[in-house]
Amino acid sequence: MNTRRPVNRVTSKRRPSAGAITRPRKVAGRVPHPVSSAAEAVAQTPPSRGARAEGASDAPPRRRFGRPGSSWTVVIGSLVAAVLLAGFAAVAATRPGVNDSNAAFVDTAGTEEVRAAAEHALHTIYAYDIKDIDGYQAAVRSVVTGAMLTDLDKFADTTISAIKQSQTSADARVEPIGVTMLTDDRAELLVNLVVSSTKGGAAQQSVAGPVVLRMQKVDGRWLASDIVDR
Repeated sequence: MNTRRPVNRVTSKRRPSAGAITRPRKVAGRVPHPVSSAAEAVAQTPPSRGARAEGASDAPPRRRFGRPGSSWTVVIGSLVAAVLLAGFAAVAATRPGVNDSNAAFVDTAGTEEVRAAAEHALHTIYAYDIKDIDGYQAAVRSVVTGAMLTDLDKFADTTISAIKQSQTSADARVEPIGVTMLTDDRAELLVNLVVSSTKGGAAQQSVAGPVVLRMQKVDGRWLASDIVDR
């Protein structure tokens, strides 16, 4: 009796054709939930700018600051002071109840006279050349009176000695000059004073700021009697 060996028939795996539709496999107890096209669109859509903004709202905003100490500070301060002085002039000339003795902006010639005297006095006090420092005290004495003359006599020697030791020179600019009060023998001015120093031809630190200059008329000349920092 011939014994035949069993033949193993292996059925090759068939690949689904390109047009075939893959159906979800059914599992007992589970119901397949097809993904809708709307959900797919949401899943594939990148986050919008609004969503990114909400996510980044917790982060502190970035602030930018300008560079301090620029040369524009003095320029802007001068412009602001000029506008304020112009406004004061308009109000002082038209506002009822202003003291009639205040001739500022009313007496044009008198206003210009005291303004020129103030500029000369401030330049004499704050500007000096180390080469001519020995004549500084006499020059300042010719433009001051009252409390400023008293202070000059007290501190002139110390001031001149310090200038000689430091070997510095100084220049002063007054811009603008606004006359806020003017009578026959008294005047008050608002000034933006800029003082810059040099040493050996090299520029040193500059100082700028508004001051109130009070002047008194003595023997027909306007002299500086007091200076108050604002």
